Amino acid sequence: MSAHFFIFEAVKTNWVYRFVKYLKKIYFRNDKRVAAYLVCVAIATGFWFLNALSKIYTAELIVPVQYYNFPNNKTFSGNLPEKFEMTVRAHGFTILRHKLSLMFGPLEFNVNEMTNDRMTENKRTRFSFPTRQFLTELSYQMSNDMEILSMSPDTLFFGFGELSQKRVKVKPVVKVNLKKQYQISGEVKTIPGEIMVNGPQAMLDTLQFVYTRMQEFNGIDKTIEGKAEIEPINEFFFDRHSVNLEVPVEEYTEAQQSVPVTLSDAPSGVKVKLFPARVRVSFLVGLSQFSEIHPEDFKLEVSYADIEKGAQRLTVKLASTPPFLYDVKITPEEIEYLLEN
Repeated sequence: MSAHFFIFEAVKTNWVYRFVKYLKKIYFRNDKRVAAYLVCVAIATGFWFLNALSKIYTAELIVPVQYYNFPNNKTFSGNLPEKFEMTVRAHGFTILRHKLSLMFGPLEFNVNEMTNDRMTENKRTRFSFPTRQFLTELSYQMSNDMEILSMSPDTLFFGFGELSQKRVKVKPVVKVNLKKQYQISGEVKTIPGEIMVNGPQAMLDTLQFVYTRMQEFNGIDKTIEGKAEIEPINEFFFDRHSVNLEVPVEEYTEAQQSVPVTLSDAPSGVKVKLFPARVRVSFLVGLSQFSEIHPEDFKLEVSYADIEKGAQRLTVKLASTPPFLYDVKITPEEIEYLLEN
């Protein structure tokens, strides 16, 4: 008998037929016997329903399924069925309960566990497994009171693409809110700076970096050291899932240097005298680097092209500066010049 027994039998039952026939013969609004009759019908139907559900039936179930835990040394490239068609045998209560429960969540198919890691250990890229070998595990998820007689499809096919590997740089992603008078004093880095990535060759060729998960630090006044998780990427497998993070932080002080200004792009034989020949550069620098900053670490330039344009004053530009300086200012920002014959 079909699992839809309770629908069809309810339509055909003599109780329903008698109920409809009775309503045709009496005036529903005024006859109080109708209410008593309805109560009797409801009670009788309930007993019939309970009795019917207590029997054993064979039924067809459409079961949604979700796959997880694929081999981490392969990249899946095939298609798996999203639903199983199962023939089951169980009490009516059990079948009805599972029809309702499957509306809210699929069965879980643990690929590695179900296949005993055979695909992980084997270098092949194509595998097939008869579904009958999974019936026991799937029946445990459904109910001990339900017997799975058969399942369609009768075979699951797993296809995997070729994997390659290469070392890829790790880029830390952080937001650091520092206390007043503190700055980042060096390179924000991870240890190690690279990790081994496995994935499809075509996709791996375009991968230049992997990134850490975003982290935010507030009120910082000292160097940050800790762990950073690597942001996962679909189709790629990493040899590690976290790295050490280092963000150097220290207190800053204001400093100044008197730096000479040079003329760029001047034709040979042309002499230009600059006024003043040196300007003041002020900046913020970490205390540990304060004594290491010298005038020759800066390069300041004015352009001869501005002279050709007829500019009366030349803008001083900062061509290069030591790393990790903040709030760099030039005084004066413009200087005068004199062409010499």
